[in-house]
Amino acid sequence: MRFKSKGIIIVCAALIIAVSSFLATSCGEKRTTRTNANSSGDAPPARSLPPLPVRPLSDELKKLRAGAMREASMLRGLAWKSEVGMAELSGWEYGTRASEMARTMGGEDLRALSRLAVAGGVLPEGSDLASLAASFTAVSAGATYSPLDKQILLVDKQGDSSLLTHEFVHALQDQHFDLMKMLIVRPYNFDRTEAVFALIEGDAMNVQRRAEEGDSYARRSLEDITRQENDRFSLYRKEYGALFPPLLTETFIFRYRDGARFVEAVRRKEGQRGIDNLFRTPPVSSEQILHPEKYFQGEAPRDVQLNEASLTQSGWRVVTATSMGEIGLRGVLMAGVAEREALRASAGWGGDRAVLFERGGGASLFVWKSVWDKRADAEEFFKAYNTLQKQRKGVQPGGESTNGSEAQATWREDSFTTIVLLINDSVIVLRGVEADVNAAIEAVRH
Repeated sequence: MRFKSKGIIIVCAALIIAVSSFLATSCGEKRTTRTNANSSGDAPPARSLPPLPVRPLSDELKKLRAGAMREASMLRGLAWKSEVGMAELSGWEYGTRASEMARTMGGEDLRALSRLAVAGGVLPEGSDLASLAASFTAVSAGATYSPLDKQILLVDKQGDSSLLTHEFVHALQDQHFDLMKMLIVRPYNFDRTEAVFALIEGDAMNVQRRAEEGDSYARRSLEDITRQENDRFSLYRKEYGALFPPLLTETFIFRYRDGARFVEAVRRKEGQRGIDNLFRTPPVSSEQILHPEKYFQGEAPRDVQLNEASLTQSGWRVVTATSMGEIGLRGVLMAGVAEREALRASAGWGGDRAVLFERGGGASLFVWKSVWDKRADAEEFFKAYNTLQKQRKGVQPGGESTNGSEAQATWREDSFTTIVLLINDSVIVLRGVEADVNAAIEAVRH
């Protein structure tokens, strides 16, 4: 997807697709594995949308389309299997399509994820990620490839050739690797899906930058590539940072900035064939995108166990759950913590599991457990998360305590109580009515 403001790239029909079922629960060390894209779950049934308006393309746009298709195929090293259409839409038509895509690609699931984030105090009461994602897509995009329509949707009539090349790379990806099958996987995992988005966008960014810069791109250091992409988003942060929560905006930046670095790291190590193999065996966590060596080593996240049986026996039921991943933790922290501190506090992530429980009467209980590479990493996240609570409007401290290697901080906000526990290499966050939170502590600490 093309960004309207000065050509910054943002989303490839990218919507945060929410949780539909919870992850398997077992505790252990980080696993060493690369997961085949076709083995992580069944793809959803085929989806369809109302037909798009049919308008003839101008001769100029036809020429741009033909050139972008040739360049995308040559630089990506993939042949076209069929022609790809392009539809010119008005701003209203594009916004309508964005809403339709949000609903079709998991609107109800997005609302479930919204409930989890609201219950955890991560998003304000009443937030709807389905509407936010559709709004973000509608206001930020100039063009995007729609894997549902199998064509480029164009709302910015200026027709930048390198940006169209970017979108046609997505069409190539879809023809060869089936983007919907990669993205809509059950059981859903936010962290894993963000990693796949970063692969998809990073691949297209890699081709776009090589089209713009030629051989000089390959001579840049990976760190320079990251800085370059980060600088391109400085205006975006100013324009959109005040409108959308960091959990949304920072994961979108991650897809392009860190995805571009990751794909170039693979290209330099394994060549173009290595990039093709990424789509067959994609990264399984945002950590692998942020730290490519972890992908090469096959270091997957640790499985995180919560004693959910004890809670369900007390009348609670699991509504939705997911792993937020290193990038999700970073986005959460950046709502009240400086970017550099958020990066440092999330860097030692080993695995996590966030769960929303509900029971009769409308009561909700949010439980989020993260495990860390070292005790010092857990301590750093514990400190940063409590700093975040201090910055939240209306949140009051309820006291801190330590008991040997354990530490606990309590926060109160209206009728809600948040308890943050540090236990060995784990941090556990609970939020709900005080009596429910206190009753759940013993169940989740083991």
